[in-house]
Amino acid sequence: MPVLSFVSSMIKPGDDIRVAVNWAIENEFHGVEISGSTFWPDLLDDEDIDWLVASAAGHGITYTIHFLLKAAPAAHHTERWLGWLGQMKQTIAMAGRINCPVIVLHSGVIDCPGVEPERATEALRKDAVDNLLRFLREVEPLAREAGTVICLENLHHRQGDVTRSYQHLIDIVDAIDSPALKITLDVGHAFIHDGLPEAIEAFGDRIYHVHLDDALDGKDHMEIGTGELDMELYAEMLEPGRVGVATMEIGGGPDGDYEGAQLRSRDALKARFGDLLT
Repeated sequence: MPVLSFVSSMIKPGDDIRVAVNWAIENEFHGVEISGSTFWPDLLDDEDIDWLVASAAGHGITYTIHFLLKAAPAAHHTERWLGWLGQMKQTIAMAGRINCPVIVLHSGVIDCPGVEPERATEALRKDAVDNLLRFLREVEPLAREAGTVICLENLHHRQGDVTRSYQHLIDIVDAIDSPALKITLDVGHAFIHDGLPEAIEAFGDRIYHVHLDDALDGKDHMEIGTGELDMELYAEMLEPGRVGVATMEIGGGPDGDYEGAQLRSRDALKARFGDLLT
């Protein structure tokens, strides 16, 4: 049974992890995804880490980490590439300390000096893939040692992205061929773009973690139950043995009710899946 979690930045002020974890405890969640909006190793000291570990042990909480949303691990610029690499190494070390099973990573945009991502050629995209593979080969042994899995997330497949199809993502994961590199399936991204059933079939057992949300008219990360994404499309992903953690990656809607959106989404999922979610 997967642990159901939410993204820490949805509990305001968004950059205080203790507030988010305490909210999880108060509302009987057993998972918290540490948001990719902040570089947490710079914010959290040893006391914070000890508090996170104690809170997890005392209340049955599983943490996942979303690496920085703005990261470009496929960057052509050596200094920038090395900067993201260093931050990922610190994130992996933190994951090991808090017993985190998943680090979500975006392949990002084509980051080549002097070239707008949307104008990058296919040759530049392939060079970016090579840069990403070098990045992953550097961090994969560290992830294995820390007991965590780096999960590449399916994105929007837009011009300028490093990965623009399901096959692009599969090729990268298969090239590394490690139990420490898998896929986070974002159901909203897949539903909007190349199809959710198609993503589940294509990714197969490479899927290790899921992001749950709703979508409508090309907009995703909506409160579950308010869009047109049928929960039956991803029901098989929540069956026992498929994934360890299912993270609700949703905002607060037009009224900015972030906390309420998490609770209502949890209720909608529980109404359909019941005890399949913990």
